Amino acid sequence: MALDNYYDILGIAPSASSVDVQKAIAEKRREWTPRTGHPKLETRQLAEQTIRNIAEAETILLDTSKRRDYDQQLAARVVAPELPRTGSTQERDWLQIARDYLVQGNSAQANYAAREATNQQTENPEAWFVRGLSSAQLGAYADAEFELNEAVRLNPNDASYHAELGDLYKSNGLWAKALAQYTRASQLEPSNVYYSAFVGLSEGALGNVEKAHDILKKAFEKLPGDDTIRYFYGLTLQEIITRTWSTYHDGSQSILTENQLNHSKEKLAVIDALKISDIDFRNDVNEIRVNVERAEQVKLWSRDGLGGLVAGEILTVVAMLNFFWIGQGFVVLGLLCLGLAVLWIFLWVRSHRIPGWKWNWKQSSAFVRQTGLQ
Repeated sequence: MALDNYYDILGIAPSASSVDVQKAIAEKRREWTPRTGHPKLETRQLAEQTIRNIAEAETILLDTSKRRDYDQQLAARVVAPELPRTGSTQERDWLQIARDYLVQGNSAQANYAAREATNQQTENPEAWFVRGLSSAQLGAYADAEFELNEAVRLNPNDASYHAELGDLYKSNGLWAKALAQYTRASQLEPSNVYYSAFVGLSEGALGNVEKAHDILKKAFEKLPGDDTIRYFYGLTLQEIITRTWSTYHDGSQSILTENQLNHSKEKLAVIDALKISDIDFRNDVNEIRVNVERAEQVKLWSRDGLGGLVAGEILTVVAMLNFFWIGQGFVVLGLLCLGLAVLWIFLWVRSHRIPGWKWNWKQSSAFVRQTGLQ
């Protein structure tokens, strides 16, 4: 029985830590889960097989004992040579062979067979699609872009071709191109929630956060139990929070108004309700939460002027005692000094014991105060 290389499947090194394994598993699931509902049989089968492989990798690589045994098996594995096949290349269905290899997870063989298929059927969009899919799996992005564009050229009304091309652009950070392809896929197949979700993700990556939020919120409302869409929605909510904060000259941000604080708390509650378990996501949320809690906290943020207050209090108390000691009409002045002593303490505490957001506001320049949600 063949031994799957889970490290290759997850795209990590055999020396990867458990944390790195968990991150890779989460990323791969987000990448492949949407494809389990793909209209193309071969893509759907590949996605289903990949999800099964990811689950197996999770079971083995996150168990110390199982991982040790697996590593020993992997190190001892000998790859047998591929036996040559007989028969005329013209008699064989290379497209089906490519699909079969793709489902088996053998991207290299799938790519070879798909090349034969495109040679046999130069105007067959499916052949170009499978070839592009296998090239993408091999990391040959330039080849994959050309091949998937050929599939789109030959059949521009297939939403899955556009979506796959969008995935390729997304994986390379070409968000404007990805947006164009996802938008076209969504137009051709409006009922596919994943297509619209990826439109929202692309809008967010391009800085159109409010638009991304609205799109992803609708996608989440349609598929509230989907981990991928919840994750995308959560990312947008994080951006929605921090973009309302005030920005300093060095690019750092802080909460300077009560509206910023309340808005952040409201969106944090929505994020918490999503119950996203991704480690990096939770760390980012916790950083936001620390800033929100600091902005909400009421305490003495500075002892500035405390020395002057103490000196003034001493002088006032001394004067008060002198007036009381003299007596007669000076008692009123003594009481006035007592009142002043209490008033100065009250005013000093009131000006220094404030919410964190108000302290941030007091410490910021007029320019910074004008940024963010007012």
